[in-house]
Amino acid sequence: MAEEVIKKQPRKYFPEELDFSVWENVEAELKTLKAFEISSPEDLEEFLERFSELYMILQEQLAWRYIRMTCKADDEQLRKEYSNFYANVFSKAEPYRIELMKKYYESPHKARLDRNRYAHLDKLVSNRIELFREENLPLEIKEKELSSKYGSIIGSLTVSYRGKEYTLMQLSKFQQDPDRSVREETWKLMMNKLSTVRDTLEELFDELKAIRIPQAKNAGFDNYRDYMHKKKNRFAYSVEDVLQFHDSVEKVVVPFIKELNEKKRKKLGVDSLRPWDTAVEPSGRVLKPFESIDEFVEKAITILSKVDPDFGKNLRKMKNTGLLDLENRKGKAPGGYNYPLDETGAPFIFMNATGVPENVRTILHESGHAMHSFATDKERLLLYKHTPHEAAELASMSMELLTLDHLNEYYPDDEELKLAMRKELVGTISFLPWCMTVDAFQQWIYTNPEHSPEERDEYFASLLDRFNTGIDWSELEREKRIRWLLQPHIMTSPFYYIEYGIAQLGAIAIYRNYRLNGQKAIEQYKHFLSLGHSRPLDELYEAAGIKFDFSEEYITELVEFIKEELDKLDD
Repeated sequence: MAEEVIKKQPRKYFPEELDFSVWENVEAELKTLKAFEISSPEDLEEFLERFSELYMILQEQLAWRYIRMTCKADDEQLRKEYSNFYANVFSKAEPYRIELMKKYYESPHKARLDRNRYAHLDKLVSNRIELFREENLPLEIKEKELSSKYGSIIGSLTVSYRGKEYTLMQLSKFQQDPDRSVREETWKLMMNKLSTVRDTLEELFDELKAIRIPQAKNAGFDNYRDYMHKKKNRFAYSVEDVLQFHDSVEKVVVPFIKELNEKKRKKLGVDSLRPWDTAVEPSGRVLKPFESIDEFVEKAITILSKVDPDFGKNLRKMKNTGLLDLENRKGKAPGGYNYPLDETGAPFIFMNATGVPENVRTILHESGHAMHSFATDKERLLLYKHTPHEAAELASMSMELLTLDHLNEYYPDDEELKLAMRKELVGTISFLPWCMTVDAFQQWIYTNPEHSPEERDEYFASLLDRFNTGIDWSELEREKRIRWLLQPHIMTSPFYYIEYGIAQLGAIAIYRNYRLNGQKAIEQYKHFLSLGHSRPLDELYEAAGIKFDFSEEYITELVEFIKEELDKLDD
């Protein structure tokens, strides 16, 4: 029997043979759409579908160029192809996008559309129109071009260790080694290599900052932070709420992680926990979840199938269709992502697997994103198809926890399974102080824009002190100051990070529901996935069966739940 693959969805309104990589073809279709006659609510809905399909085509064209560029980050030609398409086609279509949104927004027939379906769309469209400035387009083009350099710089870094060459990602596997001298040596090798490009990356960031700040000024904002808060459609919470989130994590989560780390320090039998002691398992066991990429994928498919049969089928189809690039190799960009392919009706998963437990977390995380993409593949409205990051990351982080009970596929030994589950739960809550550090760093950067690279590094080091969970950085001042250069989001996706923290709380709440209600929690999760962005963010969380809340009281509740789960594993 032939293996099931994903077939590209047929276009409804545009010829399949039309080449959308040629600006003249795109412009002709945009002009036709601008002239589209709207005489009824039905015409207006058709207009929205045509508009959405056209931009879905363009977004997939951009997606494939980004995917090829990151899969071969050391290929200058692929980087140029991405930058050229963004500058000469995608960006040129942006003013038309705004004009077409205005055509919808100003139509007298809009009032007769179903308000339950379209009220949220009106809010999204209004915000997009309000923030758009044509003079920002060349700045955004330049920003994309510059930020793509980050991946090529980091991806090309290698070190020699014991006669073999390793990328920085590959070197990270030694942080699991029971031999502390191995962990320390490889950690320092990685940071020493990073320091060789410190000046280059600092200069790159200053160039990016100099391009980002004028975008905010052009849109009438005092600073880039406030501009990005609104640009990201953060209607459900304020900047002040985010700052309170920082404080709550500092008060509630940091002391809890310090307790966990103190227990770890004692088990390791060391005087203090150093940065190279954070990933190792105190028992001395080195968890090796898989040997080959094929084994890695097959086990993920099995696990997802146990949560819900459709989830496993979807990942299988992605594998069969060539929509996975999972292994780490020299020249590949760092990190991992799930990139929706709007025309195809499925996503692409990219990551850098090296055989460590963190890879399992990544494939299940990105699979959560992927199931979100599949759940919205029939959505015809562009702005409802892609969720805000707080909802997107809720999908992915929840999947990490919903699959916990089935990790025996990777860890058949009971003790190893408990260790892996514990590692996931501890990692889930331990992430929050780092998340606050990254967000607080960006808050400071863009509200104190005149700072120097030295002041920037110094402030980052101070944040590592503020959110320190018991790690000893003594005699590592240089490494402490430049650690932020390994966090891609700060360079490439400004202010895309606090969403992970908000979603992490939501994921813990979904997992708590799963522990209490089993299958009902899975059904609520699937319902949430199917809504895309058709409802406001707080309503999406409610659909998932949880509260949209990141108050100190709520965080305390969730920390208590994690404590209980860890106690069960210890028993």
